[in-house]
Amino acid sequence: MQPSSEKPRLLIVDDHAIIRRGLKFILESNFNIHEFQETESCKGLRTMLTSQKFSHLILDMQLTDGNVIEMLNEIIETYPTMSILVYTMSPEEIFGSRIMNMGVSGFLNKQADEKEVIVALTSFFTGKKYCSTTVKELMSAKPSGEKSQDPFKDLSERELTVMNYLLKGEGIKEISGRLNIKSSTVATFKARIFNKLGVSNIIDLKNLAEIYKFRHPVQ
Repeated sequence: MQPSSEKPRLLIVDDHAIIRRGLKFILESNFNIHEFQETESCKGLRTMLTSQKFSHLILDMQLTDGNVIEMLNEIIETYPTMSILVYTMSPEEIFGSRIMNMGVSGFLNKQADEKEVIVALTSFFTGKKYCSTTVKELMSAKPSGEKSQDPFKDLSERELTVMNYLLKGEGIKEISGRLNIKSSTVATFKARIFNKLGVSNIIDLKNLAEIYKFRHPVQ
């Protein structure tokens, strides 16, 4: 999006009120932005986008009521002039370059200090791309647009089966019953899956699966 003298029409989507308050403080103190819309869910995001016009969107990846990656693809296609900054706890080593290659304006990890947040927002509001040095290095390590090796290929058949049930929202006890194995064994498979893929929660697992269009039907 091209730089503009007008105040951004900003939407912040994050399920933690403390994050939204922190961003509000930075926006007021450093950018003289005192008005913006906010919501905490994918449902709210859809409602806001269809009822109002925004120039900028700050979006968390870890929303619990929907697949953020799937929605992100739709948003980029439907609102091509809207600048999008992904601001998330999801690991930048896993998601940063992939999200940037989807066409967003920036990727910022929530562990960034206030100075970096201000730098990122300055780029965001002036129509420039932003990502950390780590993400830039990852992006420059391979030709633009080239996908990294599919991380799901490193999983065993049993791990793929367990992961598929996890993606369907089933818990350890449910999976244990389905596969007729101990709950502790399922927990071990889950830990191995997370370790191999570099994720730490189900939401990031779902997001990674969506990026790679993972499909593994349960037998």
